[in-house]
Amino acid sequence: MKILAAFMLLFVTVTKCHEPFQVIFQWSSIDVVWPSEEEQQFAIDHGDYVAANNFIAGIKFWKDKMYLTLPRWKDGVPVTLAVTSTTPVNKATAPNLKAFPSWEMQKIGDCSAFQFVQSMEVDPKGRMWVLDSGKMSPLSVEVKTICPPRLVILDLENEGKVLRIYEFPSQVARHGTAHLNDIVLDHEDGGMAYITDSDRDDPGIIVYSLSNNTSWKVRHDSMRAKPEAVRFMVAKTPINMPISVDGIALSPASSTDRQVYYSPLSSFHLYSIPTSVLKSNTSNVDEHVKELGRKISQTDGMMMSAKGVLYFGLLADDAVAMWDTKQTASFATGQRVISRDHERMQWPDTFAYDADGNFYCVTNSLQNILTNRVNTSIPNYRVVRARTGVKSYQYLEDGTAPKQPEIPTSLANRISLAVTVGLIILLAFVVQAELSAATPSRSHIIDLELTSPMETIKSASEIKTLPVRLHDFKGKLEEVKHVTLLRCRVQ
Repeated sequence: MKILAAFMLLFVTVTKCHEPFQVIFQWSSIDVVWPSEEEQQFAIDHGDYVAANNFIAGIKFWKDKMYLTLPRWKDGVPVTLAVTSTTPVNKATAPNLKAFPSWEMQKIGDCSAFQFVQSMEVDPKGRMWVLDSGKMSPLSVEVKTICPPRLVILDLENEGKVLRIYEFPSQVARHGTAHLNDIVLDHEDGGMAYITDSDRDDPGIIVYSLSNNTSWKVRHDSMRAKPEAVRFMVAKTPINMPISVDGIALSPASSTDRQVYYSPLSSFHLYSIPTSVLKSNTSNVDEHVKELGRKISQTDGMMMSAKGVLYFGLLADDAVAMWDTKQTASFATGQRVISRDHERMQWPDTFAYDADGNFYCVTNSLQNILTNRVNTSIPNYRVVRARTGVKSYQYLEDGTAPKQPEIPTSLANRISLAVTVGLIILLAFVVQAELSAATPSRSHIIDLELTSPMETIKSASEIKTLPVRLHDFKGKLEEVKHVTLLRCRVQ
């Protein structure tokens, strides 16, 4: 019991105002729940699963599930978006991860499936916004450009059903070089997403409008890697890699003049820009970008709480720091380290909140992935947790969520639906005509099912002929979700 307690309560808490982090999960290597033992062995034999190349990066929570990303930085990563329980089942702290939403959505080379997922965010309605860069194995000898970069929205309340797919145009996210790194969500103005693109030659913050289903990129010199911050050490491992704008955070939903905070990984500085400027699609943002101060180390992920506390990692210090934006206006004097552990806090990558006010961090020793030094006989990847009692930036301070935007039905979807309905009706009439010609003395019923959020008509007894059935459907055409020709019945 003493050993377990020492394992779970591990971090030196530098400030007394924050509870210590506890290790909830840790893995020496990541494995998945395979469809069968035969498929697992086939993947191992053919290099489709290489244990040392699988690591966790992104983390988010919804209800009793923990969602994780496994970016395909190298070959041999069969699953790039996965799910497991929020808490260990039967005390298993290194569970195999389940493909989410399915194995079909993990197929390499299939552009309708996920190719390279590093980050995602879950809104208060249970919709997961997933970033897919579309490329493969950027750390391998040959980078494989397979699919265009895109945003995919999944419904976690409906087994991960796809609600929207948006492919970024090449002038926004360059196909083959874009690296969709991180994302924050804004419920205002019909729903907005702010996405960091770490493209080495064209970095910037991508703005996506949910209501208009369009996007643009905001570029600024502050978003580029800085030469003085390219080289650093993590656990005595040298890193020399220019990485542009990476971490991103958004001030709380209760804020009146909301700000986006960001920093290139290869930078010591934190910057901010108003969301109003990002939404305006202005090409010159010089006067609006504010340099807030210098950090003691490079930073990967960052996140804001509902009460305006910004959390961020310090890579070279194996630490997590915070800045209470509402208590101290100055970042330079307000930032402070809250946890440091030189063994277990190597490379604090991403952060997340659950619905109960717990704050999580993924530490993944990414320096070993980057330098081919992964030792699968020791713990490498951890999910740690601390109690804060608040929720994420997407919620109000009292824990409630502001009204969330709906996903509108696009014109293309409505046209596609109208064509589908028309074809079904035409087919039904053809069948009815054929039946009438063959058996003129009998009556015929064509069952047609239309399903919408408003009503579902299923019973053939409700109508006598096809036209009446269509008129009896009270929903709006754009709300129809499913159209099926059920059967033809001769009476």
